[in-house]
Amino acid sequence: MKLEEILSPVQNELPLVTESLGQVADVDFPQFADVIRQALGARGKGVRPALTLMAGKFNDYNLEHLIPMATAVELLHTASLVHDDTIDKSPLRRGIPTLYSTLGDNAAIMAGDYLFAKSAELAAMPGNLRVVRLFAKTLMDLAKGELEETLSVFNWQQNREDYFRRIDGKTAALFAMAAESGAILSNSPEEEIQALKNYGHYVGLAFQVVDDLLDFTGDEETMGKPVGNDLLLGVLTLPSLLYVEQNPDGNLIKKGFESNGEGPDLKQAIAEIKGSSLIDESFAIARNLVEKAQSSLQPLPDNDSKKALLGLADFVFIRKK
Repeated sequence: MKLEEILSPVQNELPLVTESLGQVADVDFPQFADVIRQALGARGKGVRPALTLMAGKFNDYNLEHLIPMATAVELLHTASLVHDDTIDKSPLRRGIPTLYSTLGDNAAIMAGDYLFAKSAELAAMPGNLRVVRLFAKTLMDLAKGELEETLSVFNWQQNREDYFRRIDGKTAALFAMAAESGAILSNSPEEEIQALKNYGHYVGLAFQVVDDLLDFTGDEETMGKPVGNDLLLGVLTLPSLLYVEQNPDGNLIKKGFESNGEGPDLKQAIAEIKGSSLIDESFAIARNLVEKAQSSLQPLPDNDSKKALLGLADFVFIRKK
């Protein structure tokens, strides 16, 4: 099933989120308005704001509260990408020049800061203190996850616990917030709020695991970066960690990291990982996370939104980019 079909329960509301995002660029400095529009032009499929809206479909569906929150979720994601691109020195994001590549480090960082602040303002608009606190915690989790990744570059002595803690912060926390906030703002009972929070958590973990797998299984033209780029940059993801676990003595990743990526070791490790069972093992772990996400929805009443959330979890697993 295509993503557009999965998101059909909120297809009429998603344009309102797009309209709300467009209003973010309504500033009195034309050059800055162009910067915001450029940042928003690289946004993805809108899965996270759709998750907020669908989580609100189980009880009091109040668009006056949900649209600002869904916009805040997408804006927080966009701001984090602006900073990520600046840290990674990325020239393109989904085929569009990054703010870093067109503005340089300082302006891109300040633009990202503005988007973070604007997303916080939008999250506060419904006037729900629990959601404001959730937003603040999520922002801290995002920063912590990204900082952990930065500080662990070219460190081969990591394990799965380190990896899942890192991706919980950098990716899953935002998915969990998207779902939990939608449930809170629709006055859902606590059991349903926790169910949707858990769903977002597991979907977010699965999303990042699959994203890391696509780094090995995708092609350069589709992904817009070299195959195995994460490993080449010194970042250990799940397939690489499994490789280290199975080759504790004299493995190529250890040798490559000890030389800070100089030499052929990491490229050879990428070839060995791609030709091994580690990719299938990693996909099996992602599939298990998807199933946990779907099981989390059991306390929720059956409706079109629940069916969509079940389908979205499957889509996260089978997506190609």
